[in-house]
Amino acid sequence: MSETIFGVDFGTTNSLAAVAVGGRALALVDQVTRRPHPSVIWYRGSDIVVGREARQNMDITESGAPPGFVRSPKMSLRREGPIFVDGRPIEPTDAVAEVLKHLRSDAKAARGGAPGQDLARAVFTIPVDFAGPERRALREAARKAGIGVVQFVHEPVAALYAYLRSQTDLGRELARLEGRSILVFDWGGGTLDLTLCRISGGAIMQVRNLGDNEVGGDKFDERLRNHLREIHSSAHNIEDITALEQPGMAAKLLHQCEILKIHLSDPKTETEDVIVRNYLKSDGAGKNLLASVTRSELEELSAGIVARGLARIDEILEQAQLTYKDIELCLATGGMVNMPSIRDGLTERFVGRVPKLENGDRIIAEGAAWIANDGLRLTLSKPIEILVADTSGQGTYHSLVDAGWTLPIENETQNVANTRLFCVDPREGVAVVEVAKPVKLGKASPNDPRRSLCVAKVEVDPKAQPLLERIECNLQIDHDYVARVTLKSTGRGAQSSEEFHDLEFGLSLANVASPTRKQGDPSVTGEGDSDSPLEALPHSNLYQRTNVARFDAQNQSHGDLWKFVPGDLIEQWQPSYFDTRSKAATPRQLEERNFYVPCARCKRRISQIKSEGPIQGCTGSCLPEFVRRNPSLLKATLSSLENSRLK
Repeated sequence: MSETIFGVDFGTTNSLAAVAVGGRALALVDQVTRRPHPSVIWYRGSDIVVGREARQNMDITESGAPPGFVRSPKMSLRREGPIFVDGRPIEPTDAVAEVLKHLRSDAKAARGGAPGQDLARAVFTIPVDFAGPERRALREAARKAGIGVVQFVHEPVAALYAYLRSQTDLGRELARLEGRSILVFDWGGGTLDLTLCRISGGAIMQVRNLGDNEVGGDKFDERLRNHLREIHSSAHNIEDITALEQPGMAAKLLHQCEILKIHLSDPKTETEDVIVRNYLKSDGAGKNLLASVTRSELEELSAGIVARGLARIDEILEQAQLTYKDIELCLATGGMVNMPSIRDGLTERFVGRVPKLENGDRIIAEGAAWIANDGLRLTLSKPIEILVADTSGQGTYHSLVDAGWTLPIENETQNVANTRLFCVDPREGVAVVEVAKPVKLGKASPNDPRRSLCVAKVEVDPKAQPLLERIECNLQIDHDYVARVTLKSTGRGAQSSEEFHDLEFGLSLANVASPTRKQGDPSVTGEGDSDSPLEALPHSNLYQRTNVARFDAQNQSHGDLWKFVPGDLIEQWQPSYFDTRSKAATPRQLEERNFYVPCARCKRRISQIKSEGPIQGCTGSCLPEFVRRNPSLLKATLSSLENSRLK
């Protein structure tokens, strides 16, 4: 029997494994609650309790939450250093591994321990803002739990695929959505993730990602807890209530607020009571916390968070130059979308295009299971490019790897590209290579804006002749989708590397029913168009100029590359290049030579001459030779000088 690959949604609040069986996705929920497993750990002495039992122990005691309680271990992967449980340091990957071990054990019990049915390998879902270091940490935690990560998939993409897979005719649905924009709005306990997708050529392509980990469901719980503290403080005239809380009661009250939030998200519930016994250390009337909260109070408390989350929709649409009407489907997932104020905000924006999901708390895990079952692979949705010199002096972008490239899976590292470059201007002692990606999805023209991924630099000989120093540029991508660009100067012998991981992915549907598509062609239209050849540096009127050029079939000889060298630098190495009988120099090089090369007589440059005026009685002798030999340019320059003098 072949090994079964599962899908795993490791979440901030809850986690879930799923597997595709007999043409349907089976979510391996907790057998008692029939809900996903709480991502909760209780370090009870030498024992480790995870999931439902750990969460229940927050409420069964008359005192506060028991010692050793960890509520959301996933968030610890976002920071460096250990987490401390009762003063004991615990590595975040070890804590996360305990949750994953629990999922694996529960999955084994649910599947009856059948051969090949162990949760030993899985497709893992991740938030859109889960960067390379977090992906590496999650893979390490899974390894400690005995689970191999086949590949990572962004949670919104997994949810969208599960939705598409649930349709009666997948091929027809893909054809209907071809070229259309889809917004996946995933608001969970820890993060809000928005992903704009486009169905293009039978593939799900990520157009834009936007993540916010400051508006997760736990923020709602914290506001509710503070509200209840205020109610109790006012009722019993307590100045500093936190100082009087029993040990562990802050965590216990927070858990009660999470339950309160869930109940008040039910349209049938208007008011919910909260009772926390032995809340305070005092023996007076305020020892027990008793309060009621209405749905309108919850909505008022959370209005700011809801507004911020919904405003993210406007932000991502503005980035993509889209409107509400351009969105064909808004797929709302995550526990928070059950709140009436959030649901209403979505339906107001996308009337009739927000389907009600019965499996909203399971859809991400089920999507990962379907991706595993169907053998789908992630691809790059945008090319990775480098900026190389051109005759304009501003540079042009050359693709190192095209969109549609299939990304590596477990234990793979791909050598994606190896490109030879030449340093056209070594004077600063470094060759600079900017790695970028197009802002818009689809085939990018030279004039379309780019977003920088990293800037790599390698030492070169600053006194070397232009085009003499050769730069080897190598690009690798590993199974955590971390890319590494390595530069090596063959003359100087220096080497440097830079990593980047801000990539956007597509999900190839080549293995399932889909319209005919041309392999590797994610062409779409209508977003992010711009006439600007380069993006200005932020808050600046400067542009970066590249000092490397690429040798390819279009530059048949080494001499052809001199057209990319700055004109003032050519003057030092090849003065004959500017001979009036030669047409080798480009207008840009002529302009640079005129601008930077000083007059042989007065040693001033053209800007200084224009500012100060010519030497007494000069009729152009102090201007650069090129200007003096070009009648039209000489006339214009002298006219400019005369105007400057009169002013």
